[in-house]
Amino acid sequence: MTAPAHTPAPRPATLADIPELIRLRAVALASLDVDPGPADSAWRQNAHGWFAERVTGRTDVHCLVVGGAGGEPLLATGMAWVTYHLPSPQWPDGRRGYLDGIVTDEAARGRGHGRRIVDGLVSWLNAGGIHYIQLHASADGEPVYKAAGFVTGRYPGMDLFTTRPTHHH
Repeated sequence: MTAPAHTPAPRPATLADIPELIRLRAVALASLDVDPGPADSAWRQNAHGWFAERVTGRTDVHCLVVGGAGGEPLLATGMAWVTYHLPSPQWPDGRRGYLDGIVTDEAARGRGHGRRIVDGLVSWLNAGGIHYIQLHASADGEPVYKAAGFVTGRYPGMDLFTTRPTHHH
């Protein structure tokens, strides 16, 4: 099934997309009630190198984007990467996939971009022999992931913060 001409298909991200990837990360943070802070925030500077490494130098990471042609803004993005776990009878090599950073810009929501990105990332992982894929869903993203076949995980997620993060302004 090909997307109609007015809904561009997801494509792999390039270095030229990094400013927009960082902008969409800020959109995602704001939708999670996290203030992304000013344009010179430390996380934004870190994100540039973080994305550059993963867009160009890693075979175990895949970043898809929609839009961004000819200097236009990106409409949506998402990433998948390989995570490494202990081998088990069901998953003999211990590899899993993890989806993260899936966000559609506010003005472009409701057009299926998120679902097409999820499907593209799942296909990429499947092509690499990875058939156990995990994610942490926001309330906004949960219906998209359920529609794509994701189910509630067998074990609940837990977090431990051993130090309080410092905020640099």
